[in-house]
Amino acid sequence: MSSTVTFDANLPSMHHGRYQPAAAALGRKIFVAGGWLESTAEYYDVDTKQWNEINSMSNQRSVAAAVSLGNTIVVMGGSDRGGIYSSISSAEQYDTTSGQWSAFPSMNEARRGCAA
Repeated sequence: MSSTVTFDANLPSMHHGRYQPAAAALGRKIFVAGGWLESTAEYYDVDTKQWNEINSMSNQRSVAAAVSLGNTIVVMGGSDRGGIYSSISSAEQYDTTSGQWSAFPSMNEARRGCAA
């Protein structure tokens, strides 16, 4: 059985233009969060072929990392409004069941441009 999902590459536009956001897949949804001076987030539903806005993160983040963990999306590190050369260690998680963001343990070192 293949775990590869195929979908039309001609996706509709996101609700917010983004530069250097974080992204992670969970099930049949692709979550995209943050970007340059952005704290907003949304997901693409492969089945409905639509982007759906979700609650914003607590912090603006660009060049951050994101990963799915259980029924959550964890977004960590990146650069906040301090500028392109600033790095942050904080992290937050989006619970896909409750639709809420909450704090997640910070990384030991501030990082931007990292991967998860």
